[in-house]
Amino acid sequence: MGVPTFLETGHMTEGFPIRVIHTGDQFNYAAHWHEEVEMVFVKGEYGRIGVNNCMYELQKGDVLVIKPGDVHCFLPGTQNLTIILFRMELFTGSFIEDNDWLSMKQLFNKTTVIPASTCKERDLGEYVISLSAEESNRQAGYKWAMIARLYDFIVQLLRTKGLCEDSDALNWQITTSKKFEFIEGVCKYLEEHYSENIKLDQVADHIKFSKFYVCKLFKDIKGITLMEYLNHFRIIKSEWALLFSEDSILDIAVSHGFNNINSFNRLFKKYNDCTPSDFRKKHKTNNTKYEG
Repeated sequence: MGVPTFLETGHMTEGFPIRVIHTGDQFNYAAHWHEEVEMVFVKGEYGRIGVNNCMYELQKGDVLVIKPGDVHCFLPGTQNLTIILFRMELFTGSFIEDNDWLSMKQLFNKTTVIPASTCKERDLGEYVISLSAEESNRQAGYKWAMIARLYDFIVQLLRTKGLCEDSDALNWQITTSKKFEFIEGVCKYLEEHYSENIKLDQVADHIKFSKFYVCKLFKDIKGITLMEYLNHFRIIKSEWALLFSEDSILDIAVSHGFNNINSFNRLFKKYNDCTPSDFRKKHKTNNTKYEG
């Protein structure tokens, strides 16, 4: 499998705001982000999902709700997932009251793990199974039924104590197209030039904003600095090179934008708690195809 675009687009059915994905026994997917909320249900024994600077080690029955715009990847060892993506436009109708809308913003303002015990207590899995069945069978009115089951599921989340308690949501708004245009422009540039010695001046010139505004807006939207984002992207790309190529660790470091092996080792260990060499030994597969 090649490495996908960092910004994932074109993955939703045109005109319909919900998509259901079922993965196989082993599922790896490189770092990406999108405008939709992503809910990941672990059906297998284990799930290993990176989100921004965090690593989530999930067990069977856990659910991970990923905030729109958060960079995430699925790493080796991840098994049998059901993934539901949906656009927040489903909940922007005029019939939604202010208090209900605030609760909705609080719920999806952060990436959250819902443990298997809570899912079992609230019967969340039944709603997922029902929604998936509607998508698979595609009987008359199945799209309406999928929306109804998603509403039922989210109502259960809203009624689960502790999930919606986030005062920062008062300052959060549904991502505007302008913000995503800005982020898309920056991330596309970083993706195309990550192997180079990128300077902030170059990014600012490309986006046609001042350096100060680029840094401030990027940090406000993503929650991390532009350079943190770039280095994390480089590390994730290097992980795939370690797994699917025979290049030396030094060559991988240089080809992924690092000036020396020490800085590469330091940052790699920061995000993976192990050295590149140990990572390769632990996760190396027989698949040697890598497209860079």
